[in-house]
Amino acid sequence: MLINKLKFLVITAISITLLFSISINTAAQANFDSSKLLISAAEVNAKLENDEEIKIIDVRNSAKYLLGHLPNAVHMWGDDLSAVQGWVPELIPEAESFSKIARAKGINNNSKIIIYGDQVSPWPARLWFIFRFYDHHDVQILKGGYQAWKSKDYESEILPPNPEEGNFKVRDVNNEWLITSDTIAENLNNDNFLILDTRTEAEYLGEETNSAAPRRGRIPSSVHLEWSAVLDEEGNYKSAAEISELYQQLGVSREKEIIAVVSHNGVRAAHTFFTLKLLGYENLKLYDEAWVGWSSRSDLPVEVN
Repeated sequence: MLINKLKFLVITAISITLLFSISINTAAQANFDSSKLLISAAEVNAKLENDEEIKIIDVRNSAKYLLGHLPNAVHMWGDDLSAVQGWVPELIPEAESFSKIARAKGINNNSKIIIYGDQVSPWPARLWFIFRFYDHHDVQILKGGYQAWKSKDYESEILPPNPEEGNFKVRDVNNEWLITSDTIAENLNNDNFLILDTRTEAEYLGEETNSAAPRRGRIPSSVHLEWSAVLDEEGNYKSAAEISELYQQLGVSREKEIIAVVSHNGVRAAHTFFTLKLLGYENLKLYDEAWVGWSSRSDLPVEVN
């Protein structure tokens, strides 16, 4: 009888441990809201009251910014986020140029940067990528964008701030986060190399394209998932488990040597890059030359259907 009781207790303890472990893993897979890459409106509001190193950047268009923005938020848009003279439009700005822009916005090397845009927008992720590419690690994106802030009835401002010039300067470059057209071309038949196209289905199939791209279609052997497919009807991220399933169905696996993320000009690709980072992917490259760059080169193949 005693032995049976001991067996029962051991089995019960093991079962509880397994259930606890499964519940933790399930919670982690279902929700990544605690990720350091994202920050809630409530957290931002609390930080504004006691953290002088916070710098908030609004990446909506100028009209929306002037109709209302977060307290002391500076505005970055258009040429602030792109190379002015690149062979492909909207490449990442050069280090010196970006440093100058950031300083003019009052940003310092020790700034804790929070970026926001519209609720459904790839632009916050694009600026996040630029800062991280230039080795500034303390940068987060506001979950739900400006709409999430307004839904909490937190204070907004109309007049833009006049910040003192900052001391931001690019000190290092994460070149390993980018990939070139030639490297992609060399790996078109590499099963361990995956190309993820984040444009619309019509762009991917070659039914339409945006400006600056001379050819329609896609890079051969690429798989497709539109950047916004990871968002729900309200523009919020779906659960980590749901998003993981979307990617796994396409073979977007951590086991791949490289996942090269593609869009028309690198902006939507940055959102997918950010999303995969939320899930813990490390084998990522952003193709900044993008579809515009690929389609501009007649020596590179294109698929259409």
